[in-house]
Amino acid sequence: MRLWIDTDVGDDPDDTVALWCAARSSDAQLVGVSTVDGEVVRRAALASALLPGVQVVAGQPSAEQIAMVDVLVGIGPWTHIASMGDAGALPRRVVLMGGALGRARHHGEVHEVEHNVGRDPRSAARLLATVGNLIVVPLDATARLHVHQQDEALLVDAIPLLGEQLEKWRGEYGHRTLVLHDPAAVLIAVGERIARMESRRVRVEPDGTMRASIDGPIQHVVAHIDADAMRARVRALASKG
Repeated sequence: MRLWIDTDVGDDPDDTVALWCAARSSDAQLVGVSTVDGEVVRRAALASALLPGVQVVAGQPSAEQIAMVDVLVGIGPWTHIASMGDAGALPRRVVLMGGALGRARHHGEVHEVEHNVGRDPRSAARLLATVGNLIVVPLDATARLHVHQQDEALLVDAIPLLGEQLEKWRGEYGHRTLVLHDPAAVLIAVGERIARMESRRVRVEPDGTMRASIDGPIQHVVAHIDADAMRARVRALASKG
């Protein structure tokens, strides 16, 4: 399975864990990474340092690059994915982390708008209205995927740059538990049986809230993730090799 990831790596460190999991999966070949949202060159430099030998694009990948992949995973704002959808350039399997179909408690606060969709709600709304069969991994399904302290130590030992990123992140926001939002999207994309999905029509409002819809294409929305199975799979990858 040839995999491409579009990411806003460099903010929440779970992107770094997701990229590293993708690179170590025996079920997929990570053929490329693109960066989205704001400082895409800085983000690309970080991805290149983490993944030597993997093609990294600062900004939106070309249609020719995406034509060579089997699965596209979006773990940042959906800006590039929507643009590729407009051009008819998406692969058949697209997995997106983002949105919230309900109130989700995360980092001690209740969220109705998830970050990735909230950063560019117009693109998210257009994508859901025009492209079907997307796999959507919302915040209300991932917010429970906390990393236990001993597992975080294992990941920091295994993943270059992660300890430094965690320190910087917590210096800015205060102590936060690492949550495996983006790694869940990657593992679902490569076929790990950790999630239950429902076929639903959904839309995004101008303020970034996600709602059930009575029209539009049918999407595959993750309703539940087995947190213990998810953590066990990430631990196995951390212990690999």
